Amino acid sequence: HDERDFAFANKYHLPIKQVIDVKGQPYDTTTWADWYGDKEHGVLFHSGKYDGLNYQQAVDAVAADLAAQGLGEKKTTWRLRDWGISRQRYWCTPIPLIHCESCGVVPVPEQDLPVRLPKDLVPDGTGNPLAKDPRFLNCTCPSCGKPARRETDT
Repeated sequence: HDERDFAFANKYHLPIKQVIDVKGQPYDTTTWADWYGDKEHGVLFHSGKYDGLNYQQAVDAVAADLAAQGLGEKKTTWRLRDWGISRQRYWCTPIPLIHCESCGVVPVPEQDLPVRLPKDLVPDGTGNPLAKDPRFLNCTCPSCGKPARRETDT
């Protein structure tokens, strides 16, 4: 469980079953989200054979049970998350690519890096402002010299 689960349950008025207990703390649905984030004091509750286990003990026990059943294995992922490369933001580092009708996608030459964003660009809320700024968008293909367009994702 995490804050998204609590938000979903609250939005649709779904009951939330208590599965984390913090010793010395009274049961209160308004503090559950905090309890789930507290990996030092919370223990599993209403969780069958995992009752009373703290966070790390529970992770290890569930991983061991899944491995024993051939259903999974414990793996560290370093909290990696997908990067939203499609986000149309203009204040980050531009992706240094040029789109040419003749040559296809061409990298910006190293001597032209870094690609600089316009300093006076003002978003109007109707999409990617870089895609509407001809000063940024229009360029010359470094391979063939024909007109081309810059990548507008950042």
